[in-house]
Amino acid sequence: MREWDAMVPDSLRTALIVVTLGSLLVLSSVATGAGAVSSQPTTVEQPTQATQSTVTDATDSPPADDEVVETFTDRMSSLDTVVMTYEMNMTFDSDRMSSVENRLWIDAENDRVRTETNSERMETITVSNESETVTYDVENNQVSRFDHTGETGPQTSIDRLVTENEFAYEGQETIDGEATYRLDMTPTESNTMADSADTTLWIDTDTYFPTKLTRDASGENYEYEMVLDIRNVSLNEPIADDRFTIDIPADAETPDNSPLDRTTYDSLSELRADTTQSVPSPDVPEGYHFAEGSVVENTDFSLLSLQYVTDGDDVFHVTKRQHSATGGNYDELDRYESVDIGNHTGYYAEFEFEGTTTSVLNVNCDSTKYSVSGDLSKEESIEVAESLTCE
Repeated sequence: MREWDAMVPDSLRTALIVVTLGSLLVLSSVATGAGAVSSQPTTVEQPTQATQSTVTDATDSPPADDEVVETFTDRMSSLDTVVMTYEMNMTFDSDRMSSVENRLWIDAENDRVRTETNSERMETITVSNESETVTYDVENNQVSRFDHTGETGPQTSIDRLVTENEFAYEGQETIDGEATYRLDMTPTESNTMADSADTTLWIDTDTYFPTKLTRDASGENYEYEMVLDIRNVSLNEPIADDRFTIDIPADAETPDNSPLDRTTYDSLSELRADTTQSVPSPDVPEGYHFAEGSVVENTDFSLLSLQYVTDGDDVFHVTKRQHSATGGNYDELDRYESVDIGNHTGYYAEFEFEGTTTSVLNVNCDSTKYSVSGDLSKEESIEVAESLTCE
């Protein structure tokens, strides 16, 4: 369970993940799949920030709508190598922003990919081929390896871009002096929980390669916006073999990625007898009784969860998490309200999804993080949190 798990209900978190993955389909789709047709090397330099104009019709023999779409899909299927930089800026509910810059080398002919990722939170280098994916975390000096099995490849086939989406030509548009074709992009099968989603793709009029992608999505209680700018593009130019190796320091550590061991308990007494850590004894609101407990742990992570229910199917959880990094800067999130929990500060929020309201109250102690979440009011959540012993 990651930090996000205790902050947002499962349904809302799933919606965000699905929307995010849907938005990234274009880039993940370009990543592999050898092209049957090769074209001459092409280099395209795009500005870092794109200033967009209004959509206009071409003045010199504008192409037919179907011709633009067909040429674009053929182009995507004919690429042998791609080198590019793309910057992705995401905003969720207008108060959370993240920015990631990636440098990408794709050798589709030999099924290998190198990605260098930089953001405020991480700097990583990843190399994937037919047999494995290796990721080096520069900041933490850690290396992770994942072996591919069966037909699992380094990334999604390039064909997904053109087979799992439909495109409609909307006209020509100039972005920072560069001519582009604007395409509306619609998945052939809906894979998002969003009530409304609009995805637009801009492609260069000469190379027919994407230069920009935007996606705006909204649901009952969230809004999501993604802007992806692509620049420094080279197509079908040779890439040196050493680009697909990583110079990993000899002292790099390998994190423990072993599966988490989860044990469930039907009684509190059995749970307390079977675990070496202290088990919370919260004061629960009237009508609630203990239903189930669970412990999830590996060598450097521990999560203890207690579930309480009513006869009317109301439910809430108390979770206790011990980890080397228990943080979470809730002060930066407008959604959360700070509340006093004894000598500590708690952060309270309510999430609504499909007519159901779920409350979340997080409290960071010295080495432990507590979360109270479920069908409780603000006052009830605070009372439960105040009954816990901060460790």
